Amino acid sequence: MFSRRGQDAGAGVVVAVLVAASLVAGTGPASSAASVTSAGRTGAAPEVGGYWATSYEPGTPRPAGFPARGQARNLRGETTEVTTTVRDVRSGHPNDTSAQEGVTGLADQDSATKWYARDSGRPTDEEPVYAIYTLRTPAAVTGYSLTSANDAPPRDPAAWTVLGSDSAAPDADDSSWHVLDQRKEQRFGARGQTDFYPVTATHAYRHYQLRITDNCADRCQGSTADHSKLQLADWTLRSSAGSTASGLGVRVENADSVGAADGSAALRYAGRVLATGPASSTVVLRSGLDVPLVRGSKLSYAIRPDDAASAHVALDVLYTDPDGRHPRTREVRAVNRKPTPGEWNTVSADLGALAGKHVSEILLRYDDAHAKSGSGPSGWIDDVGIGRAVVNASTSWSYLDTPGVDPARGDADRTAWTRTGFDTGDVPWKTAAGPFGAKNDGTDLGDGFPVRTELRLRKDAGNSAGDSTEAYFFRTSFSMDRASLDAINGLVGTVVYDDTVTVYLNGRRIAGHGDGKITKNLQYETPDGASGEGDPATARFGVPASALRAGTNTLAVEVHQCNSTSSDIYFGPGPLAQTTGSLPFTDEQLATSYASDTQPAAPGGGDYFTWLLRSFDAARHEPSLMGANEVLPKGTTYEELTAIDDRTVVDINNAPSGPADPQVHKALVDGANSPYRTMADGLGASLGGLYGQALKNGELPKTEALLSGRVEHTPDSSADWYQTAKNNYQYKRPFVRMGFTDGQGLIKPWDSPGGYAGLAGDGSFPSGHTSHGYAQGIVLATLLPELAPQILARASEYGNNRILLSFHYPTDIMGGRIVGEKTAQLRWSDPEFRTLLEQARTELRAVLVQKCRETGAGGSLTRCAGRGSPYLPTAEALKVYKQRMTYGFPHIGAEGRPPAVPEGAEDLLRTSHPKLTGAQRRAVLAATQIPSGSALDEQGGGGSWQRIDLAGAMTAKVTAHHDGTLTVDGVRVTAEGTRTGE
Repeated sequence: MFSRRGQDAGAGVVVAVLVAASLVAGTGPASSAASVTSAGRTGAAPEVGGYWATSYEPGTPRPAGFPARGQARNLRGETTEVTTTVRDVRSGHPNDTSAQEGVTGLADQDSATKWYARDSGRPTDEEPVYAIYTLRTPAAVTGYSLTSANDAPPRDPAAWTVLGSDSAAPDADDSSWHVLDQRKEQRFGARGQTDFYPVTATHAYRHYQLRITDNCADRCQGSTADHSKLQLADWTLRSSAGSTASGLGVRVENADSVGAADGSAALRYAGRVLATGPASSTVVLRSGLDVPLVRGSKLSYAIRPDDAASAHVALDVLYTDPDGRHPRTREVRAVNRKPTPGEWNTVSADLGALAGKHVSEILLRYDDAHAKSGSGPSGWIDDVGIGRAVVNASTSWSYLDTPGVDPARGDADRTAWTRTGFDTGDVPWKTAAGPFGAKNDGTDLGDGFPVRTELRLRKDAGNSAGDSTEAYFFRTSFSMDRASLDAINGLVGTVVYDDTVTVYLNGRRIAGHGDGKITKNLQYETPDGASGEGDPATARFGVPASALRAGTNTLAVEVHQCNSTSSDIYFGPGPLAQTTGSLPFTDEQLATSYASDTQPAAPGGGDYFTWLLRSFDAARHEPSLMGANEVLPKGTTYEELTAIDDRTVVDINNAPSGPADPQVHKALVDGANSPYRTMADGLGASLGGLYGQALKNGELPKTEALLSGRVEHTPDSSADWYQTAKNNYQYKRPFVRMGFTDGQGLIKPWDSPGGYAGLAGDGSFPSGHTSHGYAQGIVLATLLPELAPQILARASEYGNNRILLSFHYPTDIMGGRIVGEKTAQLRWSDPEFRTLLEQARTELRAVLVQKCRETGAGGSLTRCAGRGSPYLPTAEALKVYKQRMTYGFPHIGAEGRPPAVPEGAEDLLRTSHPKLTGAQRRAVLAATQIPSGSALDEQGGGGSWQRIDLAGAMTAKVTAHHDGTLTVDGVRVTAEGTRTGE
């Protein structure tokens, strides 16, 4: 990171941040780099030489690139922090029992969630539907945005008023409300579209109200059943940082409203000029790059200024000598003209004169010598590319769409045609540029799927009822020099396809989607889990540098139809870009069957996890611990409960004040989403936000591939290992046994009726959600051992939230933790799978450290995590984790037994204690174990997972001595982990 961050503004003239200061729940200052991504436009081909930020679908892997938001920096290069956030969200129609559709979803800046105002009816002036934000501290809002939700357009707001209040304003009709903005006859052009609205009032209010007085109803196309419904994905308040010198604000927004493809995003820049005269400001979009420039390298991007005053914006590159010294800035502007407002402009500049230099940063600069006070420069930046392309939109492809012709010419190896130098013989290959496609008798596949070259869809052009061509084949070549190969990690590509796709590089299959059952070239294939109907899909793939060769490389793609009546075909080749960032795991790596994909053998045979959890039998036969496996009579009182398991459930479930309690909402969100995502706050406010952004942007493809499924599942099955044990034990769930309070029961129903009904017939022990939470949480803790106590405490909260919702008992949570511990241990004990974990660890740490540097939060994870409030202080996290290991239940087994460490458990300490031997790590686990005798403590052979205090062991201070003993947290222990008596 270089210190040159900002340009001095003219005297008395500064640009204040607008967009970076979003007032949303749980959001601190924006992070320092911005994703520049949007799909659906054609233009200059992506030029690549180590870096490319291109179009993508949310949630898919993408090249190393921009994190989620831009950082506003003042003109001295310091971080501008805006701490005003939404503390509370209220509504007369909160829909509290929904994790994805409650009113709090308005403030999360996530278009995948929404507020569905259940039972609101159609809003009117007389009966409006409102949402009220209460901020942590008063703030002057200078603008806001609304994002349309999924589902039906008739549900969209069409008329509304935004109001502010200084008082507590418990009533939406209170006289303290002041009108700030009013809109009528509004319409959203697409699902997930964000529209922006300015606010001229500058008073700092504590409370803001969105008062909706009409929806789109019959004015928008859709079912009449939706005319009486209301929904909205996001309402985001925006504020300037005040009148102090600040940099231009940037962040990622949904770009549908300016013509991008559905679901895409682009960088939104905005600011405010405080005085007439020269004004300038620079913000770093991406730092930490090391892109070598060669002849032919270019910087290209698309820009769409909102108005003429906003067109004084350009991208610069900061470049250095190869050794990183002598940083200099190169400005890139449109040649001989400013960008045209209100439309996308392609800017491309030749950087060939800088051959031999390295680009380290990309900057966004605003510079207007005649700026006017009060003006608000704003617009969009997208499709940023730097370097030299290997494959781009103008690339020519050889393609084969002739029915009945095998591209391999009958070779026993059907993929022979994908190799470099293959003799195509008399096969009638054609040549053209993509995208390629056909739909019925034409090429209209809908918005976002343009066709440049029409394919032959049918074998018989006159037979529109069916008999389509089975498959289509494409080949192209590109060259790589040795210097480029040595400077990159590989290539990242994009492909849009319908119905299945396989991608080959130099004869090697590197990616495939829906193609698992294809055995010959001329074959139909329906994608697994799909009918083949719907729009073309977008996929990304990585090519490791080891698959490339100096000289000519051949990229080949085959696309298969789902069946003979398919009415469309599509192949949209995206850029194939060099990257110095993290590549996704290859299909081969993820599809390999590892030793840890097979469950261990249970002594005596049978299901392993049923055997592993066998101590449950002793627990359920202890009446003081667990109640009988039967439904309690209606009217049973708390005082009549004899089992501590039951009483603890009621204590935790009954504690929230109501459905709007934040912990209830957190429990619902945990239950409805993947643990590795919802538990991001376990990393702390600062680092957790950066981790969440990296996941959202697809910057952690390896980490996400493991946490989202590969750690817990095998290549050929997504079945959960604990399910057989759950089926075998079949203990009834708390809400089934104890009933709901609205029916003379003891349980408060925080989830929806459907949520409870859906799990009523499934066994309670062990908790499946908890096993996922601990498996993912433990793996994450091993990847970031500095934060292990906090991450593991958050995993314990994830399990505890299942008790809060009364889906599980504490004993179920203990069982789920044991399953999660064993799952994570099996992976770390498998040398081949461990390679994947270590690669994910390298990726995760590199991405987070880079983000920390860009936000000015420090150059290490420890310093970065310390910049924001932690999930819990370490001592408290250790205490919480240990308490939830047993929930304070009385011991039911023999006490005072020696340590019992399960085989392989020491591998969970590989990253936290890398210098210790396996035997020493076992000693640390033994020394930090909790005492024997608790519920689920296995006192037979095989060790006791219930006694393993993983948080304590991972944070233990250990000294190894020459005599084989250790000092663990100040206590001398033997090589087996027992006290020496000294």
